[in-house]
Amino acid sequence: MSGSNLHGALLRPPIIQILRAHGFHSTRPSVLESLSDLTARYLMILASSTAAHAANSHAEDPSPVLEDVYQALQDAGAIRPQLREWEEEWAGEEDLRGLESVLGWITGPAHREIRRIAGFVPSEGDMVDPDAIEKEDYLTALKKKHSKTGEESRYAGTVLGKNAEEHPIVIEGGAPSIREWGTQARTRASESVESDTSGVSSAPSNLSEEDEMEV
Repeated sequence: MSGSNLHGALLRPPIIQILRAHGFHSTRPSVLESLSDLTARYLMILASSTAAHAANSHAEDPSPVLEDVYQALQDAGAIRPQLREWEEEWAGEEDLRGLESVLGWITGPAHREIRRIAGFVPSEGDMVDPDAIEKEDYLTALKKKHSKTGEESRYAGTVLGKNAEEHPIVIEGGAPSIREWGTQARTRASESVESDTSGVSSAPSNLSEEDEMEV
């Protein structure tokens, strides 16, 4: 499975859960694919804009911070309504209506219903362990279901697990690196060429021209 197909497959369940939280019980596959594609494009816009703001604001350490994400959300139109900087300066105060709207949605009933459908918060009547208020998300539950040991080591080094530790790979033949293997290969090639040329002897210089032709 290619990277784009894998990412698309991981994105479809959240889209289905969001649709279910808003009262949709069924949809056509083409509609689901379109919504997944639009969501992926929107996330790519946010990610690339965040990276661009991080590179412009603090190039010495381009790791994105909260301010970079905030500016990317402004660029994508997610924070509305929002006055421009000169309008805020003229009014003498910062316009926080857009940010408060986003925070209100995150803490509001619509987002809570999405989290309930996704299994992050318990439904009414569920038996809840006091030590574990939130349920496991669908991806964690799916990974445990398909892993007999239940350990994360199976997914290490993949997009579903933690990054694997880098370690050198010994190439067959004993070369510790590709560079040294290339050096050994060139050395063997030059030695073989020299052995081939050394086997061809020239005719003695005391032979006449006719004798050389006979040779």
